[in-house]
Amino acid sequence: MDDAAAARRCSPAVHVHDEQSLLERPQRARDPLDIVMTPEQLHQRNCKRALAQRSRPRSSVLFRTPIDVASRVLSTHGGRAVETLDRLDRLRLFRTLLDEPPAGVEALTTVYGTALTEHAESIEVAREELQLLTGGRADRAAALDDVRSSLSAAASADTRALRTGVGALVDALDERVAAYPASGAVFRACASAIEATDGAVWSATFPTIERIDLAGVSTLGAPVRDFLTAVEAATDVDVHYYLRAGTGPRIAGRLAARSGIADTAPNRVDESPDGRLDQPPRTTEIAVETRHDEARTAAAIVDGALEAGAGVDDIALVARDVDRYERPVGRALSTYGRHPSVWTQLPLTRTLPYRLVVAVCELLGAAATDDIAADTLLEPLALQWTPPRGGHDRPTPPSTVHALGRALDGASRSRVGWLTALRDLDGVDTTAREAAAGLLNWIGQQPAEPAPADICPVLVPVVDAFDESVLPRRAASDGPDYTETAQTARAVERVAGTDDGDHLLRETRAKYADWLERGHLDRSWDTVLTVLDALATARPGRREHANAERIDVLDATDAWLRTYPLVVALGFVDGEWPQRPHGELPAELRAAIVRGQTRSARQFPVRGAWSTERDFDHFADAVRAATDHLVVTRYTNDVDGVRYERSPLLTHLDADRLAPERVRRLRAGDASTLHDWIDDGPSVGGGGR
Repeated sequence: MDDAAAARRCSPAVHVHDEQSLLERPQRARDPLDIVMTPEQLHQRNCKRALAQRSRPRSSVLFRTPIDVASRVLSTHGGRAVETLDRLDRLRLFRTLLDEPPAGVEALTTVYGTALTEHAESIEVAREELQLLTGGRADRAAALDDVRSSLSAAASADTRALRTGVGALVDALDERVAAYPASGAVFRACASAIEATDGAVWSATFPTIERIDLAGVSTLGAPVRDFLTAVEAATDVDVHYYLRAGTGPRIAGRLAARSGIADTAPNRVDESPDGRLDQPPRTTEIAVETRHDEARTAAAIVDGALEAGAGVDDIALVARDVDRYERPVGRALSTYGRHPSVWTQLPLTRTLPYRLVVAVCELLGAAATDDIAADTLLEPLALQWTPPRGGHDRPTPPSTVHALGRALDGASRSRVGWLTALRDLDGVDTTAREAAAGLLNWIGQQPAEPAPADICPVLVPVVDAFDESVLPRRAASDGPDYTETAQTARAVERVAGTDDGDHLLRETRAKYADWLERGHLDRSWDTVLTVLDALATARPGRREHANAERIDVLDATDAWLRTYPLVVALGFVDGEWPQRPHGELPAELRAAIVRGQTRSARQFPVRGAWSTERDFDHFADAVRAATDHLVVTRYTNDVDGVRYERSPLLTHLDADRLAPERVRRLRAGDASTLHDWIDDGPSVGGGGR
């Protein structure tokens, strides 16, 4: 079904920065009536928490991610479970393919040069962006060509090269792992199945569902949009879009343009979104010199509020990029004897450090039974294992691991049997053979039936070696925003820690000891792996002890639907909040799609990172999270003396600025009550300086 035909049959309801009806609709019901779709599990948790605060029942609601729903429908249609290829697996396979590029992939060299393997992360982002635009449909690919024709020669050539090269790479990947489709392919196949069965497959999967609510999104990509359109066109299910304050107006406009409502004029976004802010009774702005001063000031505010009688659940610290503040805020709070609980969307079980520990545990378990499969042996090497405490100082290149895998016969052997087979193997790079032999020798030095006390001495050095040997190389090949490096570094700390505090392996040791004492399971690396998985998937973020006094420290995107009497929002400097727009497709192409000045451009979604509107989403959520007092802070200089300007987002607030003398008194401990801070401070309405 083309866009025009679908639009004639669909009329979704659109709500911008207004989730009230979403929270009022749940009711008691024997069977679920609604599916609330959110992009992340943390958003689901926030929605459940908001309903609990309102004493609303949840029996009528299913909370799912869009890919979960589409996969289940497709499983019903095909009669078997659908497993998607996650990003880390796709990157691994991309690197293998890029090492010996298939036909057509060489087009990418005009954009990235000849060392394509080093740019696998960037190429994956380009794939995501192209998929978001076209959803794999030929008519949208033609519209993208129309937009490309209006660009400069250089931008047009780069766009063509990316489309050609990424398309060839995806085709080669699909041939290799046809049983594990990417999420975009799942949405596309699901929409086709719904259309082909005239909605019957949907009804068979979700027979009682009357409504779908898509909430918490800053980007509405073509695959998800097509999937929801197919549901609405072929069934009696109503679809509601709950959009956010900054990106919502543009998404709503693009939905309207798709149906022909805004077919003749560029999509326009409200340039003055103040009316979409729910500002608390009091708002205070504080400027200090450095980020560390900012963290110490925030810690003083928290301590003052707690000393004045506030509860630990009454306070939250919010940052646009919590990675930048986790350590300075943690250190600052510790000087007052306070402790942070950092809630983030770190997908721990999909990170390299975690998967490396899992692969090592699986190999240890297989070695204990003297039955090691070739894939089990190679997996730690593929995940960039390096020998703890010396040995090789760099991971084995993916191409040599792949070559070794081709040379092995796939049989299972004992540890000693594999050492013999590797020694007698000809025609394979010695680097890979030596790495595999080193791994087997290291495995032989570890206990076959680990005691609780063995877990950290065996596994922490594995993560430490990754931290020392792999992480610096990932930083060297990462993008300018260091997203992959920051996430991997945080995963290292989550899994093995950097000090004597709580971390996943220490928790695993304690839980493993508890399970052994209770006789739940036997001593084995398989049991360790079971405990590890249970802890890693049981809770998002880092709230290890629900009854401990810990201050919530949130990434700004996680402030959605949360409320606290006091919110301290950090990092309001231009370039950090909001961040500079960025993406992998040519800047000219992104700008043309964002502007939407042609009919072709207006049919495409805008990725959140392509404009500052996503940062306004997070800003508005942080503002709305504060029910009594919002404190916004910023720093003016970095450690090198570079000056940072005030965030333009603050012009949307009516704030009272705390004088420098008051800030010094606050950090000196003179903050007995929050109410004394601004009793004589001048108003800085409209964000005035």
